[in-house]
Amino acid sequence: LELRPGRRGPLQLAMSMMSDAEKADVVAETSMLEAKLQETGERERLKQYITTHLNECGWREDLKKHCIEFVQNKGVEKVTVEEITADIAPRGRALLPEELKVEVFNRLRNFAEKQGFEPR
Repeated sequence: LELRPGRRGPLQLAMSMMSDAEKADVVAETSMLEAKLQETGERERLKQYITTHLNECGWREDLKKHCIEFVQNKGVEKVTVEEITADIAPRGRALLPEELKVEVFNRLRNFAEKQGFEPR
C-alpha cells in the first residue's frame, strides 16, 4: 500500500477520518505488511501476476499505442517526459481491469490474514 500525495484513493479518504494514533497504527501495519511481502517473496509473485495479466489482456499494448500517438501528435522534439506521464498515468490507472484490482486485493487480504494481520 502506498500513500501518494495528490491522489485521494480509498485509503487516503479513510485515513483523513482517523485520529493521529489510528493513522500511526495504519502506517505501522502497512510497513510491517510491506516487509512481510518482501521477505516471503509474495511481493515479487504479485508483481509477476499483475504484469502477466496486463500483458495478456492487452493493457500494456494499448498504453504503448496511446503513448506513441500522443508523442506523434505533440511532436517528438516538443513533448516532455512530464507531459507524457501526465497523460499516460491517469489513463493507465483508469484502464486497469476491475477483475485484476479485485483479485490483487483479495490476494493481499488473504496474505495479510495468513500473516496474522487483523482485518479492518
